[in-house]
Amino acid sequence: MAFPFMTPDLFSLEGRRALLTLTLGLMVMGLLLRLGLFAFSEPIVLARPASWLPLVVAATLLLISRRRWPLRISVALSVLVFALVALQDLFQALLIGSLPRGLSLWTPAVIIEVFLLLGSSAGLAVTGLFGTLLLGVLLWHLPLALVIQQSWVNLVLATLLLTWLGYGLSRFLERAYRMQESSSAALVEARQDALTRVLGRAAIEDELDLALERAELHGSPLSLVVCDLDHFKTVNDRHGHAVGDEVLRGVAKLLRRSVGQGSSVGRWGDEEFLLVVPLAKPDALGLAEQLRRDIQASQVAGLRVTVSLGVAAYRSGESATSVFARADRRLYAAKRAGRNTVR
Repeated sequence: MAFPFMTPDLFSLEGRRALLTLTLGLMVMGLLLRLGLFAFSEPIVLARPASWLPLVVAATLLLISRRRWPLRISVALSVLVFALVALQDLFQALLIGSLPRGLSLWTPAVIIEVFLLLGSSAGLAVTGLFGTLLLGVLLWHLPLALVIQQSWVNLVLATLLLTWLGYGLSRFLERAYRMQESSSAALVEARQDALTRVLGRAAIEDELDLALERAELHGSPLSLVVCDLDHFKTVNDRHGHAVGDEVLRGVAKLLRRSVGQGSSVGRWGDEEFLLVVPLAKPDALGLAEQLRRDIQASQVAGLRVTVSLGVAAYRSGESATSVFARADRRLYAAKRAGRNTVR
């Protein structure tokens, strides 16, 4: 399983793609610096095409990483090409009896990043293949000098250790991510009303308190709309509580679909809903009227139902209890006016 990196900026696919791009960009910078040093110390080296190959490869992979290809394809292609070039660098180092150089020096960082980007299972498969090839190259042409042999053996052991650490780290992060997802889902579930799937009483009270704080801080408009089903007791008495539950779910769904971004809908009581909307009173009255018409025109659980709505706008310094009380009074005024109306 692939999973987002554990920082706020890397929870998304784009964040993980940025991590790949950052690594490749640093590779390109390092290789450019290396060629720049050669230009001063050994200019003849720059005449060899092989000297430019790692830079060309890293730059090409950097361009690929910014394309809108699936992340797994970008990572797999990057790792494949990197592995081929790194193994070539390692093989050349073995031939001349020296230590690793060139793009192969990035192998430790690439091992860890493969696990972070691809997850534990795919990361283990990729790094295992690379390690097998590395070991095969080493056994096929082991350096003669004892000191160089020891250095290469240490390299193989360090690669195995990094693979183990990368696998363990990715497994830990995967478990932590799954636990976080489960906790988030449980929190959402706990805040919702079990029947209607809008916010429950405690959750909508929290949202109201937060909305009042924002309105007071920024001087932005805020209104409360209290919505109550008309003659709901009659619906339960005539058609049964199962139908009554379907009516509540249907009305809640209509309310949820009708409010805009930044608004909250919650079940306040049995057949009463509260909408917290970032609107001035004229706009909130318009929204309430539209909701009344939409519900009246809809078949909810096979029935024609109506609602009454009361609207109150927040006044600076007012408490949540006060503004709700005014909206509730407007609701009762709508009931006294014959129901199926807005006040």
